[in-house]
Amino acid sequence: MKKVCVVNFWDGAFDGDFFEFFFRTAFDGIDYVLSPHDADIVISSVFGHTQTDPKKTIMYIGENVRPNYLGYNYSLSFDHDPYGGRNFRLPLWWSRLAWDGFVQKPRKPNMHNHGYEQLLDIKSLMQPRKLDMNTKHKFCAMIAGNPEGLRVNLFNALSQYEQVEGYGLMFGNSLRKSKFAVLPEYKFCLCPENSIYDGYITEKLIDAYAGLTVPLYSGDMSVKEDFNTKAFINYQDFKRIEIFLHDIGWFDKEFYLYKEMYEQPLLLKEPSLDGAIQFVRSII
Repeated sequence: MKKVCVVNFWDGAFDGDFFEFFFRTAFDGIDYVLSPHDADIVISSVFGHTQTDPKKTIMYIGENVRPNYLGYNYSLSFDHDPYGGRNFRLPLWWSRLAWDGFVQKPRKPNMHNHGYEQLLDIKSLMQPRKLDMNTKHKFCAMIAGNPEGLRVNLFNALSQYEQVEGYGLMFGNSLRKSKFAVLPEYKFCLCPENSIYDGYITEKLIDAYAGLTVPLYSGDMSVKEDFNTKAFINYQDFKRIEIFLHDIGWFDKEFYLYKEMYEQPLLLKEPSLDGAIQFVRSII
């Protein structure tokens, strides 16, 4: 069992979440210590400035930030580049999956929109969904906290076609409950990433799909390496809002097109943690 210190993470991390499960599995157990100096391994992220010994620090990067190896020697991130064997890709959306042996601790109420959703069965994401239009009473929802420029423009432009209902801190309307409690009644979910980079894929796309909507996404074209692009509409395929809106209108009006996209599986291949676990074990 390794003595582990966790620094520079968000509030609530390593309290029964995916990251605790992952590292506990990789280390065959965790004995937490408060000081980085007392730890065998330090697990750090990008939300603080605590300095640690690079030789025993593993950086986890879920945000759109490049590994720079200043203060750490190895990283787990969304980045496809292995950086000479120092980085392994572990995208943030993997934290939303119900891996074998992972039982997520219920999230305490908070002001944000994260952490209230149940884990997603991997096999169900690889199978076609059955469309029930009787549940689709509304057009489109958007759940977002950061009012990034493209997000705002997409929301405003699509609302000129038909009003998009906004939830989250971006709209002063924080859900404080599962997205899956509100999304199923919508046909679409507008779910752009807050920035674009190769491999950068968060929970937004997978949650919109699991919420029984057709995702209206905006993310790097490398998304095709993770997901079935026939299951959602990606703004980055067009890079022109008017063309994006025209395509959405087409799927909105033509039932057979909407049904065909809705019933596509999101995953075409099953993800595995084995490579990431072996990477971590090889460097400790």
